Amino acid sequence: MSSWYEVVVVGGGFGGVFAARALEKALATRSERVLLIAPENFFLFSPLLPEAASGTIEPRHAVIPLREILKRTHVLAGEVTELDLEARRVVVSDLNGDRHEIAYRSLVFSPGSVPTTRPIPGLLDHAVGFKTLADAIWLRNRVLHQLEAADATDDLATRRQLLTFTFVGGGYAGVEALAELESLARDALRAQWRVRRDDMRWVLVEATDSLLPGLDHRLARYTEKVLRKRSVEVHLGCQLQSAEGGKVVLSDGRVAPYSSGTIVWTAGQRPAPIAKDLGFPLDERGRIIVDHHLRASGLADVYAVGDVAAVPDPTGGICPATAQHAMRQGSRAGRNVAADLGVGSAGPFTYKTRGLAVTLGKWQGTAQVRRFTFTGFLAWWMGRSYHLLMTPGVGRKVRIVTDWTMSLLFPRDISQLGMLGRPSPLDPPA
Repeated sequence: MSSWYEVVVVGGGFGGVFAARALEKALATRSERVLLIAPENFFLFSPLLPEAASGTIEPRHAVIPLREILKRTHVLAGEVTELDLEARRVVVSDLNGDRHEIAYRSLVFSPGSVPTTRPIPGLLDHAVGFKTLADAIWLRNRVLHQLEAADATDDLATRRQLLTFTFVGGGYAGVEALAELESLARDALRAQWRVRRDDMRWVLVEATDSLLPGLDHRLARYTEKVLRKRSVEVHLGCQLQSAEGGKVVLSDGRVAPYSSGTIVWTAGQRPAPIAKDLGFPLDERGRIIVDHHLRASGLADVYAVGDVAAVPDPTGGICPATAQHAMRQGSRAGRNVAADLGVGSAGPFTYKTRGLAVTLGKWQGTAQVRRFTFTGFLAWWMGRSYHLLMTPGVGRKVRIVTDWTMSLLFPRDISQLGMLGRPSPLDPPA
C-alpha cells in the first residue's frame, strides 16, 4: 500500500504530538496532509504515571487518544521498519502486519527513548521498568498482591522478602514512583490485619552522590530527608551489582545482600535504537545531531526532537530529556516545517528550563521555579497545577481534577486488578 503526505511525524510522545498540533494550527486553511506514525493509538502524559501507579488518578486518565488530540492529522498505528532519508520514503508495518510504503516531503522524527540497562547478573530476569502505562498498572497490582501474600503467611522471613521493594535509580522517575507506591502501600495497610509498616522495606539506590540530578541541591537534600523520615533506605554513591535469584547485591559493602520481591529499574533512558539503524548523524550517546532550528545535521527537510535528539540548549550544552523540553521542541519543529511549506517563519529553539517539580506522595513535593525553591504542600500543589495546565484537552483536565478531588474526600481505592487485560478462558462443554 503506497501513499503520499507532505509531512510525516514519527512518534506519538510529547515531541511528535506537539509537532503535529503545531502543524494543524499553521496549516489550518491549507490542503497539505500530515501523517503521524505511533505504535499505540494514544498519547501518554508521562508526568502523571506515578499517580496512575498509586491509584491517585484512574490510569486511563493519564492517556489521551491521538485522534482526540489531532483533529486533522492522519494517524497510523504501527512500527517503522524502513526509512530511506535520501528517497524520502518510510515503510510501516501496521497492527495487522500489513506493509505501508509512504513518500513524504518533510519528516519530524521523535520515537522517544527506552530504558538504559547494564550487564548486571539477574537484572533482565528479575527487574521491571517504569516507562509505560502497562508498567504503572503492573506495579500497582504488584504492591497490592505482595501485601495480600504477606498477610496470608506466618513465615516472617517470607513476609519480609515479599514486602521488600528495591528501586534502582534516584532520578525523577525512580523517586516519584517509589514515593507514590510507598504511599499506596501505607494506605493499604489500614485494611490489613497482620501486616505492619515495619514489615515493609523500601530501598532506593542511586549511583551518584545526590538524588534528582538537575534540581537545586537543597531540594535534593529535602527529598532525601522526606524519604528517610518515611523509613525509606536511601543509598547514594552505590550501584546494583547483582540481582540473581531476586537477591540484591549492592556495591556498598555495608549493606548485606538481601532478597527483594520487587526490583524496579529506573536508572536512566537512552534514545530509541531505531535512530542508530536508519542512517542519522549521531553523537557519542546515540542521539541525532541537530542544529538550533532542530534540523538533522546534513539532511534536508528532516527534523528530530525529544529524547532521540541532541538539541542545543540556549544556555549551553544539550537540552535535558524532559517532557517540558520535548513538547516545546515539537511545537518549534512543527512551525519550522510549516515555514518550509510557505506558512509563517522559521526560528531557533530558544526555550529555557523554567522549573522542575517532584511529587512525593500525598501532599508532599519539591519544586524549583528559576532560582526560587518550594517544598511541602505548596510544592505538591504547584507541581499538580503545572501538570494539569500542560495536559491537552478540557475533558481530560476535568477527569484528572475529579480524580484528585475524590482522592482528597475518600480513602484510596486498593482493589487489585490482577486480571486486567487478560480474558478469562471459556470452560469446556459439560
